Amino acid sequence: MRGLFGLIWRRRKVVLYGMGVGLALALTATMLMTSKYTSISKIVIEARLPQTQSQTQIVPGMAVTDQAVNSVVSVIESNVLIGQAINRIGMDKLDALDPASQPRSLVGGAIDAIRSVFAARHTGPALLTPEQAKMQRLTFAIMKDLRVSREVQSNVIDIAVTNPNRVLATTIANALAAEFVVSQVQGRRQMADEATKGLQQRLDTMRTAVEKAETAVDQFRAAHLISDGGSLGAATQQLSDLNNQLVMARADRISAEAAFNRLKEVRAKDGVGAVSNLVTSPTLESLNVKLMDLQRQDMIWAQNYGPQHPERVRLAGEIKGVKTDIAAEVQKIYDQKQSALAQAELREQTMQDSISALEKRAVVLSQNTIGLRQLQRVADSAQKAYDDLLARVNEARTEAEMQQPMSRVIEQATVPTVPSSPKTKLMAIIGLLGGLTVGFGILLFQEMTSPSYSRASELEADTGLPVLASVPAGDWKTPADLWAELEERPHGMYAERIRQVRTGLLVKDGKTAARSVLVCSSVPDEGKTTTTLALARMAAAVGKKVIVVDADLRRPGICDVLDRKMGSDFVDFLADRCPLTDAIYREPKAGFDILGPARPQPKAADTLDVAWLRPLIASLKSVYDLVLVDAPASLAVADATILGQAVDECVYIVRWHSTPRDAVAKGLAQLTGAGAMIGGLVLTHVDPQAGVENYAGSYEYSS
Repeated sequence: MRGLFGLIWRRRKVVLYGMGVGLALALTATMLMTSKYTSISKIVIEARLPQTQSQTQIVPGMAVTDQAVNSVVSVIESNVLIGQAINRIGMDKLDALDPASQPRSLVGGAIDAIRSVFAARHTGPALLTPEQAKMQRLTFAIMKDLRVSREVQSNVIDIAVTNPNRVLATTIANALAAEFVVSQVQGRRQMADEATKGLQQRLDTMRTAVEKAETAVDQFRAAHLISDGGSLGAATQQLSDLNNQLVMARADRISAEAAFNRLKEVRAKDGVGAVSNLVTSPTLESLNVKLMDLQRQDMIWAQNYGPQHPERVRLAGEIKGVKTDIAAEVQKIYDQKQSALAQAELREQTMQDSISALEKRAVVLSQNTIGLRQLQRVADSAQKAYDDLLARVNEARTEAEMQQPMSRVIEQATVPTVPSSPKTKLMAIIGLLGGLTVGFGILLFQEMTSPSYSRASELEADTGLPVLASVPAGDWKTPADLWAELEERPHGMYAERIRQVRTGLLVKDGKTAARSVLVCSSVPDEGKTTTTLALARMAAAVGKKVIVVDADLRRPGICDVLDRKMGSDFVDFLADRCPLTDAIYREPKAGFDILGPARPQPKAADTLDVAWLRPLIASLKSVYDLVLVDAPASLAVADATILGQAVDECVYIVRWHSTPRDAVAKGLAQLTGAGAMIGGLVLTHVDPQAGVENYAGSYEYSS
């Protein structure tokens, strides 16, 4: 995450540019869009009406459920209610909504032209009159700009109309709300009138049925005497109670029988020991715990002693006694289950006998009263139905005049002062977020598809070679500035990274020996010369004798960087015009020696050969502890390949976020193919604020 935020901070301009472009596009789109205004009227669906009617209504009240509220929303959005609202307002006042009266845009004209080509031509009479066609166009126009929704956790319905004309939007919203309330009253009143007519017809028929039923009851009573004796109602109640008890007794018997049969089956199949797994009791649980404890003790003794050991003999006796007690306890439980089954069977049989006797008695009583009760029920039912129907007729007549809507308008739509769309702030936020997203996408795409290296771990993974250090970039321009940095901050981040490289070069397998090291890279301007001078300076600072060999004969950099005049140089030595000691230049302030050309000598580069380079390097190693060879870029010329075969090892320089990956692979392949030993890699010019390899931060170690 730290690396990601560091990347964002370094490339923040990309993100900021993206946000700026997104904001500009959003604001431009906002200015080009037509402003629209939304006007909202609100109605509430009443869950309870005032008590001006009876509890039982001809036209029942609507239960306020989710389905009912959704139905109201669908009714308001229907073309029927919208048409009624248009008639309430007047079609002539809605001409601004009629698409036929509005100028066609270029896109709309093109669409109409295409439709006219492919549409079937109608040669018969018009399907709609001009007034009907206008009504249909106005209805579709209102439906397109209408949004009906339910407020959360309430029975309030919002009727929102959006239109460029704010007054027209307000008029339509209020007309829809008012028309819905009026349509509810009219519909309920019509239902009540139709129900009243049907009830009156049924009332006349019921009057005749009541008279016939009462006459039949009187005739039956005169012909038959009701016998005295026991009450049929009491006998019926007693029979019901016995049946309930029989059901309970039968359930108890079935349960007891199932439990006993299971125990009996297991006992017959597997013995008493298996029965103990099906039943339980406090005594049985205690015996099982005791048995397990004795068996555990016997297992412990059995690890070291045989079955004849006194302690094991004693434990065996106790185990046998506990098993005998368990078998006795199981037999006891078995006998209890058997006894419970016998009692349940006896109780069930007793109940069955009592019910049989009571049923015979109830039949006798019922035969004497069944005819009369049947006639009486018919008469009572007919009379009750007649009375209820008469009351309903009276209520229906009253209810038809007292119908009230199930909803009411709770908020009239007002003329809006602020457009609802486009939302400038929201569009600006969307533009900023969109630009931010695009900026992040571009940034991450560039980072993930970068042709260079940004982390030492990536470099190690691709090359299979260790990265000795990630050297931060500095703001110095001359070696004097570099050495001043090392003197002023001897334990700063740059100095510590150079120490890491120095330690990796001088100490091998825990031993310090004279080393010859070639500092090379794939392409120019990767920091070879600066790194070489810094390594020489840091090695000399710890008392090592160091010499820097500038082997770039085409573009020498060491002497030019040091700005020193040399008498005899490296080229004079190659031409055998001076001995080696005269060609070496000593830099007293730096603390190390230099062997290099005083000026570019391209022709001398052709004389480089491993045959005389190896003895030269060997003679230098006999005098110096560290021989640093600054080589030209390996992909530019072939000199680095020849020099790499004459030294102990090579240090390959890779510039952070600069050197292409394929250039690194190709340069290393050339060196290894020539037999050069690659000791490690150095990642140079690393941004200290990047955080990718900055483990120490700004902390400096001091002595």
